[in-house]
Amino acid sequence: MNSFKVGETLSHRLRTLASYYHHTPEVWDIGCDHGLLGLSFLRHKEVKEIHLVDPSKPVIDRLTDSISAHIPIQASSLKVEHKRGQDIVFETSYPKTIFIAGMGGKEILEIAQHLTPQMTSKDRLIVSPHRKIHELRQYLSNSKLKLFDETVIEEDDQFYQILVLEKNVNLPNVSGFGQQLWESATGRRYLEHQLKHVEVHQDVVSRAYLQYLQDKIADKRD
Repeated sequence: MNSFKVGETLSHRLRTLASYYHHTPEVWDIGCDHGLLGLSFLRHKEVKEIHLVDPSKPVIDRLTDSISAHIPIQASSLKVEHKRGQDIVFETSYPKTIFIAGMGGKEILEIAQHLTPQMTSKDRLIVSPHRKIHELRQYLSNSKLKLFDETVIEEDDQFYQILVLEKNVNLPNVSGFGQQLWESATGRRYLEHQLKHVEVHQDVVSRAYLQYLQDKIADKRD
């Protein structure tokens, strides 16, 4: 892991994730890896606690050493935890902004299943899966988490979906294949990319997704 310092510039993907911060006093960076996303909130005076969580002990050990060497911060406000997201228990009533990125959709699904009963209407969950996106979306479409926003960004020739979720009955359900994703210039490139690379005969969901993409392309050409 590279060393870091407070105020280090975030990548485009991490900046986009951070932009959905919900002005809450508590921030959780689950699957934190290098910790840069969570640590970027040290500059926010309204943040009372930052939790950096990762299931890998070597990752947490390196992060702890690096923090000790580079960040003059009171231990009470920054908590580094060797823990699976599926084992987290929220111990405060602070409203929370929760980030889960850099892992597969199936694992995010399991963590979301565990966290959703603990969340309130004041919390926000931001997820960005690397794979198994449709499986995650299928779960979310039938969950108590509703869609505040969704977008897709491009970084280093890769596309990343970002879903912003809240327990708010006035928000729409998450759609199986995305509604807002395709409207930006990046979304249109993503549409072409997905149409080109989707496995046509992999399973029923993939075939339905392909048809959805083809319909989207047709709509945009009309």
